[in-house]
Amino acid sequence: MDRIDNKYISDAIDELVGFFGIKESIPNETVLRPLRNDKTKECIEKIADYLGLPIAINLTISNEFESRDLVTTDHAGRATAGITAQVSIPSQLPFYGTSALQGFPIQVKVSGDYQRHSETFVAIMAHELSHVLLHSLWHEEKNNEIYTDLAAMILGFSEVINIGRKVVETENYGTFSQTSTATYGYLSDKQFLFALNGIKKILQDRTTSWNDLKGKTLKKLATYEKQLHLYRKRLYELNKFIKYLDKNPKRKIRKEDVPKVVEVHDPNYIERFASVLRNNEKKLKEVESLYSDRFKHSHHYTTQRLDSLRMFCENLTALVSDLISESDLLRGDVAILRRCFSFFERLKVNRQVRPIG
Repeated sequence: MDRIDNKYISDAIDELVGFFGIKESIPNETVLRPLRNDKTKECIEKIADYLGLPIAINLTISNEFESRDLVTTDHAGRATAGITAQVSIPSQLPFYGTSALQGFPIQVKVSGDYQRHSETFVAIMAHELSHVLLHSLWHEEKNNEIYTDLAAMILGFSEVINIGRKVVETENYGTFSQTSTATYGYLSDKQFLFALNGIKKILQDRTTSWNDLKGKTLKKLATYEKQLHLYRKRLYELNKFIKYLDKNPKRKIRKEDVPKVVEVHDPNYIERFASVLRNNEKKLKEVESLYSDRFKHSHHYTTQRLDSLRMFCENLTALVSDLISESDLLRGDVAILRRCFSFFERLKVNRQVRPIG
């Protein structure tokens, strides 16, 4: 790894984050609990799922491996590094995102005392399944072990890899003991620490940007709901004033207010405002549902998702602005009709309006 410097690692991280985005770390118990309960296949499937691979795992427990590329083996092909995992990537692997990948069988072979070192096993499997992910995307670095290590880290396995990449064991021999350390992965300790810190910084920046924009969006949603409530209240008040006018057609009305009184009795007048109300009530339900489905919860931050949330917020801003304009028109008409009534009559209408306020 001498030829791999920090710039190479930094450039690789930037390229992969641009390609995949970045994920928050998977909760360790999500993958460790099945392993501790002898549900190895379920553990591997959860790793694959968090990597975005909807594949089916065909698990084999074996001490014989055809390849020696993954770990140190003895002359008989048995693993000597403690934990071994091997994932077979078929040449006909479907392209990522296609329906053919759903439930596509992937052969996984494991050996060694993996349940004793559960974090290490998860770290190894995350690396091997990241190879599958890169191959399914035809990524040009799909066989690059450094890129594969980094892909697993940016897609949510940094913490568990940090814990599991080293296995320290001590054996006692009477009066003395011997400690051995096995390191898994293709980065040196310094390189791994550099990559880990870089990925944490990117994740922090992405989550900050996301949460800031999410906060603005929530405020816009609250404003939209408030403005819709106000519009509904004003329309209710307008209807009440029109009904009171009809009950007393001989009421004295200012000369300048007569055109508006005539206008509000047009059959299409109230319907226009009612239509605005219905359309915005429908829109509010749609945007609330869309926000809840796509943006309320997130652990995967991509440029595309951030742009989508930004566009959602901008469209929401436009909806609020349009509703405010309509509400101002309604407020002006209500103000004109209010002048046609005495103080006590206006107070009576206000009391009727208040329960929906």
